[in-house]
Amino acid sequence: MSATGAGPTPSVGIFQGRLVPSATGALQCHPGDRWAEELALAGAIGFGHVELLMARTRTTADPVWTPAGRAALRAAAAAAGVGLVSACSEEVLDRPLDRPGVAEELAGALGPVATDLGLRLLVLPLFEASAPPEGRPDALAAGIATVARSLAASGTTLVLEVPLPADRSRALLDAVGVPDVRLCYDLGNATAAGFDPAVEIRALASLVGHVHAKDKDAAGTNVEFGTGRVDFVAAADALAAIGYGGLITIEATRGDDPVATATRHRAFLLDLWRA
Repeated sequence: MSATGAGPTPSVGIFQGRLVPSATGALQCHPGDRWAEELALAGAIGFGHVELLMARTRTTADPVWTPAGRAALRAAAAAAGVGLVSACSEEVLDRPLDRPGVAEELAGALGPVATDLGLRLLVLPLFEASAPPEGRPDALAAGIATVARSLAASGTTLVLEVPLPADRSRALLDAVGVPDVRLCYDLGNATAAGFDPAVEIRALASLVGHVHAKDKDAAGTNVEFGTGRVDFVAAADALAAIGYGGLITIEATRGDDPVATATRHRAFLLDLWRA
């Protein structure tokens, strides 16, 4: 399969924790003490980057939260030949970003991480406790702006994953009022929510700052690429049409064999941009 549009080839990476079995049985699971092994696997497969998973609860077992741990992460990534250019902070799923003091504390914690690792992107998934309200999102927008301005000092762009159609996503960014804040577009989540990624991506255009790739079936379960409801060819054409050449992070099912599944997923995406 190939996309019909011509555009820059994005850098394909993988979400942390997807190349080793889940320790908890959950899809979203940090690799624990296998993080260095996973970075080496990512490099061997040919991934350009690994997007770090900063779990809902901070723990010093995750090297991202200590200076020594971040130095070890940098060294292991360099040895593996993969970039540590993006991270996803899931604390906001449990901690409402519009609650007084939450954004300030989170910004203070994320700043050293972004600086020490040289992150280009920091993803905030605005679901559950931090889902945008039906009415005016003033308090949430203020919290987002606080985090965004703090990260900008480290040269890191804040990208938001939101369960909203394109017009409401654009309105939220307008309310935030920080020019460089962008959106993380998740192909699987958008499709499962009833949106058409090909249409939405074109409508959002330059506001798309990052892409998460996953496929989902009619029940909303993560499945292997090409077996679910996501129209990857149409999405790739839309990304080419807007000139997207940023990162695509695979945030997909592990399958029975995480390494073999990830290898197939990477080949599947790269094939979309092949001449």
